[in-house]
Amino acid sequence: MTIEEMELNRHGSVPIYKQIADQIGARIDNGTLLSNSKLPTHRWLADRLEVTVGTITRAYAELERRGHIEARVGAGTFVVDHNKPSWAFEQDPSDELECHLGYNIPPRFDRSDMLQSAMQRIATSPQHLNQIMLYQSPTGIESHKGVVCNWMRAQQIHLNPQSMLFSSGAQHAIQLILDTFSRAGDTILVEQYTYPGIINVAKQNQLTLKGVEMDKYGVLPESLELCCKRYSPRLIYLIPTLQNPTTAVMPIQRRREILDICKRYDVYVIEDDINSLLLDNAPEPMVNLAPESVLYIGAFSKFLAPGLRVGFIHAPERLYPQLTSTLQNHCWMVSPLLTSLTCEMLSKGDADKSLQIIKQEMNARIEIAVQKLKGFEFTVQQGGFHLWLTLPQHWRLSDFIAQATMNKINVKSSELFALPGNAVTPAIRLSLSSPQSIEQMRRGLDTLVTLLNHTPTGEFTL
Repeated sequence: MTIEEMELNRHGSVPIYKQIADQIGARIDNGTLLSNSKLPTHRWLADRLEVTVGTITRAYAELERRGHIEARVGAGTFVVDHNKPSWAFEQDPSDELECHLGYNIPPRFDRSDMLQSAMQRIATSPQHLNQIMLYQSPTGIESHKGVVCNWMRAQQIHLNPQSMLFSSGAQHAIQLILDTFSRAGDTILVEQYTYPGIINVAKQNQLTLKGVEMDKYGVLPESLELCCKRYSPRLIYLIPTLQNPTTAVMPIQRRREILDICKRYDVYVIEDDINSLLLDNAPEPMVNLAPESVLYIGAFSKFLAPGLRVGFIHAPERLYPQLTSTLQNHCWMVSPLLTSLTCEMLSKGDADKSLQIIKQEMNARIEIAVQKLKGFEFTVQQGGFHLWLTLPQHWRLSDFIAQATMNKINVKSSELFALPGNAVTPAIRLSLSSPQSIEQMRRGLDTLVTLLNHTPTGEFTL
């Protein structure tokens, strides 16, 4: 039975819009409507079912809430494709892939000594141990925030302990900010290609994301101004340093232009700055330039230890109380044991040593990658974890991803970083930090180079 042949009980207790949603949902579940099938327009279906356009709009909104369909800007409404590439971290120790180039995780090295030493130092004071095992204020322990701010100040990032909240990593920080300052139906601006984590949170919170056009330096001021006029957003999410996925680094003058536009249109900047410490001589962060307009996100996952799950938000003074309330509602407080362990490693120099080890490792990996990929179109920044590679014209994106997987190489498709319905550049993100060793990365890149040079003619296994 087709969609237009639905039978509606116009005198029953179930609202008409819900009957329509239920019946379309049943067709999706039983396979009558396949993934990526295009649904009729609101007007066409309303005329066929003899209901109002508003009723169809409510039905489609209900189906979108259930995860059955998605609206693609300028294209229409489609059944969700649950088989599209996944962003979630799914690496398994038993995985038989030859090389993981998919995840932006720090390169592996032995952290056991620094962790053990930090834990031993904490354990020497029973009074301190007992104290951090108690409930604390959602705002966090003041001395811990002071240690973090002092360490960040040494990196030329100027933060105030009274404006800081700890979070359980950067992803949690994004969730906190959006839960606090947005409501279902709001529009948030993001970069044209953006971190998939915010795409997922926006979908969960029923927010609309609009992409701002980019060049090799990040978002374009003229595109931002147009989006501010058109959508009246309250927030824009940016990764101005080592942008994920494009690797763009926004120069200082561009940052000032972006901040000036945001001030004119009363838009707060969410500055995700977790990558900037990987880059030597990074431009000044936006929070230094306009602390009253920036919600700054930092974390220690990229260079200290991902398993700590310690991040933080630095917020304008007038926004701080609302964020504190949301944090309390989420989890009451971030574990004082984890923030204490982090502060031990910051204050005793372990974080600096770890950062230098990672920079040296990534510089060596990038040098190899640049040599192996010579002749292809890609962007990379010294110290960054990944590069952004545009596929040769003879490759379709989906075909290349399939062939890479067939040859046991994991990469991330540009589809994962694009907003639903937007045009997608045939590109892939290669996380050079992800392979367990330089040698494994070298073998993986060799396989990819062979694939890139090959003209696809069906299955091709090396």
